Amino acid sequence: MDYRNETGWENIELNNITEHSTKKRLLKSIIKVAVITLIICCVFMIITPFVAIPLFLNHHIDYKGYATEKYPLQDIYYASDYSLDETQIYLETEDELNVWCSEIYVEKPKAVIIYLTGIVQPSITYFYGHAAWMKGNGYATILLEVRGHGQSDGNRICLGYEETNDVRAVVNYIKNNEKYEDVPIVLHGVSMGGSIAINAFGQINDIDAIIAMSAYSSFEDVVMDLAEQYHIPGSIRIIEKPLVKLALQTVFGTDTVNKVKPIEQIKNAKERPVLLVACTGDTEVPSISTERLKKANPNVHTWMRNSQEHFIVENCDFKNILDDDEYCKTILEFLNQLM
Repeated sequence: MDYRNETGWENIELNNITEHSTKKRLLKSIIKVAVITLIICCVFMIITPFVAIPLFLNHHIDYKGYATEKYPLQDIYYASDYSLDETQIYLETEDELNVWCSEIYVEKPKAVIIYLTGIVQPSITYFYGHAAWMKGNGYATILLEVRGHGQSDGNRICLGYEETNDVRAVVNYIKNNEKYEDVPIVLHGVSMGGSIAINAFGQINDIDAIIAMSAYSSFEDVVMDLAEQYHIPGSIRIIEKPLVKLALQTVFGTDTVNKVKPIEQIKNAKERPVLLVACTGDTEVPSISTERLKKANPNVHTWMRNSQEHFIVENCDFKNILDDDEYCKTILEFLNQLM
């Protein structure tokens, strides 16, 4: 008998068993790592909105007074920069916050326009350029610095859910002031300010018209639109959207988040004039939000500008808006039709 051959076969068989066992252990390890990774990703997806949203919201926006690389629209302007006479006022809201306003009055105004601005920038003082422009065309203006920003009270950014109280305080001031008797009230807001304008318009019947620029249809919508823009898979976005909404509900309340959002409030405009403005190349609030708002209320007017400007005004040059002929013409035509 050839013991060498028998031993060789036994060694080969033993090696095969060992190799098979090694592959099996490796496969189990891979599966285990994959499952652990999946669990960690799921936990991360669930937790992230509940951590990120409060961190993002729970602070006061203080403007630096100078441009930075991340936030280039951080300057602070003054009425005197535009040779404007203003009245600075603080108005108390129903929930007992004081909000700062700058009023620029003209005799027998065609309308009074309340300006509203975005989440982090620009400061409401960027609208002094608009105020000077409007004064030359017979319109009074009030620059409203909403809660959580600049000189107004509040330590939370409210994304349009609670700022209707701020707008209502200004509307009450106007309605209780003889010099504004029978004068139309118009809201003009950009970015978050555009969404605030729509939400306030839907809840305050004394407002006669709005101009909402780069407004999001809802905050959860714009978060998902930006996620798509960054190529996050659709399956993840489907899971994440209700979590973002739930996180918002923990901050602002279920009824508020469900009802106080532009996609719902724009339906309450009824026959009152609305101008929605968006830029087709906007990467901060993609123009699909404006399309959704238009679908929710087909009666609104829209201007889709072929540009990438989030703040609509050409080159974000709020100081020299008269250089932007197309913008000035569109806004004035809308306002003049109210007369």
